[in-house]
Amino acid sequence: MDRKETYQKRLAGVYSYMDAHQLDGAMFTSYENRRYYCGFTGSNGYLIITRDKVCLVTDKRYTTQAQQQTIGVEVIEHAANVLSLVADTLKKCGIEKMVMESCMTVDEYFPLKEKMGDIDVVFEQEYFLEQRMVKDAEEIACTKAAIAAAEAGFDKLLPRLKTGMTEKDLADELHYLVSKEGAEAMSFGTIVGSGARGALAHAFPTSKKIEDGDMVVVDFGVLKDGYCSDMTRTLLFGNVSEEHMRIFNLVQESQDKAIAAIRPGVMAKDVEDAHRAVFLRENLDDYALRGLGHGIGLQIHECPRIVIGNETVLKPGMIFTVEPGLYFPNDCGVRTEDDVLVTENGVENLSHTPHEIHIG
Repeated sequence: MDRKETYQKRLAGVYSYMDAHQLDGAMFTSYENRRYYCGFTGSNGYLIITRDKVCLVTDKRYTTQAQQQTIGVEVIEHAANVLSLVADTLKKCGIEKMVMESCMTVDEYFPLKEKMGDIDVVFEQEYFLEQRMVKDAEEIACTKAAIAAAEAGFDKLLPRLKTGMTEKDLADELHYLVSKEGAEAMSFGTIVGSGARGALAHAFPTSKKIEDGDMVVVDFGVLKDGYCSDMTRTLLFGNVSEEHMRIFNLVQESQDKAIAAIRPGVMAKDVEDAHRAVFLRENLDDYALRGLGHGIGLQIHECPRIVIGNETVLKPGMIFTVEPGLYFPNDCGVRTEDDVLVTENGVENLSHTPHEIHIG
């Protein structure tokens, strides 16, 4: 499928929403949806869609870039009067009733609404998130490339690790190495929690030194071609206690059970239940979080949400994390996380880094 066909197929989802709600237009202002529906990667823009045309209002910094990145999109350059130009463009497109994302700030929306006059607006967020939930071939390839860059950098990090280095040392080395492997940026703030700090699910790297016997939770991801990866490994430094190894193995068993349950037609809650059964069996569920995973894509947290009670039915093309964990305050934490792809026949684990990694 070429780029033109890719964006036409994605826009078909917008047209379906417009038809179902008797609308004659749509406007997107978030970076992710602008990029998804037309390919534009700039930080500023209003993407206006009707059945007959697609327009992108942006500023002079991005005019040439927008023309190069988009196909069949009219690029309209604005100066200081952006909201007036957006309102005029909506009217020129013949839009009387349209859908907008609900993420626009009130400081921007109310002045725009005043300039739009009689144009009616409905707000929608979830529908478009759900459209992005099933990845096409291009998105799957981009996600795999992001995962490959992250894992290549992580693999080069492991021989450099040693007891006595700080959490921040580890994170800084990792950031440098993944960038050398082609990562554009980190997809979120890297998490490093050693020893008792591993019980902080989102521990930020500090000057704390890693000690013999520590389990160290390292959760990180990268951006490549705009798409996110997300992986966690709990590294085992030196002589880890028998009890901590028992916890580590239970978390890995939990992940194995969850991945084994993934296939088309299964509900998200069924995958969550499969992993949680291990913790319930061991009377450890109080030390687990309330969800198992989340979709990844242009954003680090997307649909589907693999959480308790979610009846979203899994479909081929969905990519999400499977990240069980146990967290014991003032003692330790363990989490392991892979990115998986739902296939026609089951599941493909896109993460290839070993789960049990001993340092020293």
